[in-house]
Amino acid sequence: MFRQERKKSRLLRLFWLLIILGVLATIATISWIVVDKALHVTSDHQFCGSCHSMKPMQASFLEDTHGGNSVMGVQALCTDCHLPQDSYIDYLYMKAKNGAWDVYKEHILGADDVDWHAKRLQADRYTYDSGCLKCHNNLEQASEISNKQFVAHKPYFQKTSQKTCIACHNVGHKNLERFLNAE
Repeated sequence: MFRQERKKSRLLRLFWLLIILGVLATIATISWIVVDKALHVTSDHQFCGSCHSMKPMQASFLEDTHGGNSVMGVQALCTDCHLPQDSYIDYLYMKAKNGAWDVYKEHILGADDVDWHAKRLQADRYTYDSGCLKCHNNLEQASEISNKQFVAHKPYFQKTSQKTCIACHNVGHKNLERFLNAE
């Protein structure tokens, strides 16, 4: 009789343990889905362009091949280029840091005094090569096939050059100067 009661007690504990684990797994899954959706929704040009100071950047992005104006119709997210893509931790940290600063600057300090023309000269501070390489992930191998590309990218891949992707490739915001001047 004592053994049967112990067996029932173990089964009952196991049952409740499985219920608790199931509830925790469900909460974790729902939390992950919500966070993933929130990260995605706050990463595109519609969200980023909702601030008045970003309207010229949004308009120029939509004219660029990376903004979907290409034969392929592929459109990058703002965060694909403007957040590091080499580490999820770095990505989340920079998204939180930059997002908090952008909201503070736009709505508390005011963004009317930002010199966007001067910021363009420092574009490599706001664009990450890891984002370029995330999408252009076969660039090193493709460069080896084309002699012209190979010569141009060899120093980059051999790490003998300090140049960033954006130092040579003016992409992402086609005719940005025109849109900034119109603003």
